[in-house]
Amino acid sequence: MSWAYRTELRRSPLRWVFPVLAAIVLLVLFGRSRYWIGVWPQTSAAAQIPAFYLGPAMAGAAAWAAATRRRTGVPAGFAAARPAWRIEAAQFAAALTYGLAAYAVGVVAAVAVTAPEGGPGFWWPGYVLLGAVLVTGCTALGHLAGRGARSLITVPVVCTLGCLVFLGMFGSAAEGAGTGVGLAVLSGYPSRTVAVWSLLARAVTVLALAGLAVAGGRQVRTDRSAGQWRGRALGTAGGVLALAGAVVLWAAAGPLLVQRPVSAHPLCTTGVPKICVWPENQKYLPELQAMSERAGTLPAGRFRVPAQFLEEGLDGGPLGVGNGFYLREGESWEVATAMGIQTVEATIPPACRRADTAQWELIAWTIARIAGHGVPATVHGGPPGVDPEAIGRLVTEPEDVQLAWVQQRLPHGGDCG
Repeated sequence: MSWAYRTELRRSPLRWVFPVLAAIVLLVLFGRSRYWIGVWPQTSAAAQIPAFYLGPAMAGAAAWAAATRRRTGVPAGFAAARPAWRIEAAQFAAALTYGLAAYAVGVVAAVAVTAPEGGPGFWWPGYVLLGAVLVTGCTALGHLAGRGARSLITVPVVCTLGCLVFLGMFGSAAEGAGTGVGLAVLSGYPSRTVAVWSLLARAVTVLALAGLAVAGGRQVRTDRSAGQWRGRALGTAGGVLALAGAVVLWAAAGPLLVQRPVSAHPLCTTGVPKICVWPENQKYLPELQAMSERAGTLPAGRFRVPAQFLEEGLDGGPLGVGNGFYLREGESWEVATAMGIQTVEATIPPACRRADTAQWELIAWTIARIAGHGVPATVHGGPPGVDPEAIGRLVTEPEDVQLAWVQQRLPHGGDCG
């Protein structure tokens, strides 16, 4: 088997495509954004994202390689005294090797750029293995389709576009419990981790699909004696049953992303208020310290600033319900937003809150004061009826001008303070 595998590696037409596959991986890894550098869970998720594009590319490439093999056939000396399934398995393994090698180029590059400034921990294997599962599954689909086709263009194109559309519609897992089939993630928040059993169920399903690709590919070989045809048909049927059982296991395994246990040693800023994050987000601590100091300068006679702000998940509460702030794609504006809203809510009694423009403007001003600037260009939308540019100019005005503006928007009378 090892000799046949090495021979297929040397003969595979994918050896000419490998540089293109590796280039796709690196382009996706560094071409989207680079906020993930220095944060291990985000780096691991970022290293997995190229699989979202490499998988469909491998589906097309494997279909092309398999169709090419069907046209050229297997050399007589190569096939002599070797079971058909071994030859088929060697061809599939060679194609998969080129795909996983291209994927590994991205993983190594991601680790290399994060290692010098990475926070506590190391790369999270769950995300990287998830990408390998995706690449393997797409390669198996492409190999199976290519073995049953004679076209070197139509079937590879259909495989590539089909996988890409399917993954775009159903492939990614959401930040919470997860939606779709959960074959890819878009970010790696420290509060979430890949569930072992869910990842294992996906891996088992993909291995069953790979077995079906080998069995089904063997079925379409030119040798059609009755006994061999019967054995190959039974092997294909067994592969279909194994795949069906694995899909049932997958469906019962639960969501891909689950809540991570609370960290016993979060990283926090000094002074009051205190901002605490997961240890992996160590690189943001200087920026958060500056935000904490700006929040501490809000007029004490007019604002009640909470003593502590926590990143999502640090309080042990459920995820995705507003219990804490996000560092979404490295953007600290969301931290200021959570702090500003909580500060205004702590300042104004519930009976005095009103969803009008004046209160939304007050919230927008508090957020901008904590952030130290107006709304960044990367952030879109905002409170209704608020002019973000005017708020951005206001926070640069002298303190007495700002306080006079604030005083006009704070509720007065009765129990409103």
